[in-house]
Amino acid sequence: MGQGGFLTIYNATQYDWKKTYQHSYQMNAWDFPNLVEFDEGVGKKPGDDAGDVDFELQGAPAGHATFRLAVSFRNLWARFATFAVTLAPNTPIPVGGQVELGWRHDGTVVFILAGQYPNLHVLKNAN
Repeated sequence: MGQGGFLTIYNATQYDWKKTYQHSYQMNAWDFPNLVEFDEGVGKKPGDDAGDVDFELQGAPAGHATFRLAVSFRNLWARFATFAVTLAPNTPIPVGGQVELGWRHDGTVVFILAGQYPNLHVLKNAN
């Protein structure tokens, strides 16, 4: 058993999100987005735990707007390969940038994507 927690995601955009990819390595649970549990058993290297899930914003004017939610050793990230966002209240995150969402053992990390392309905003609960 390893540390576990939850990720709650909110789509506050006008676009449907289509999951296009999901992968995990050495995770006890990556039942995205319901449960995240790292594998920290005997003989396991905790830093190797990882998982990814990619989403595409369906109908975004750019044609191919994607982002990734990722987990690595006790941390969650939102990565924006094809569009920029603003981290609330007003921190610009460029194309190719990422937002650290943090980790809460036996708790919930919240990720919200809001707005209308190209003015998208990320909100999260405090680390």
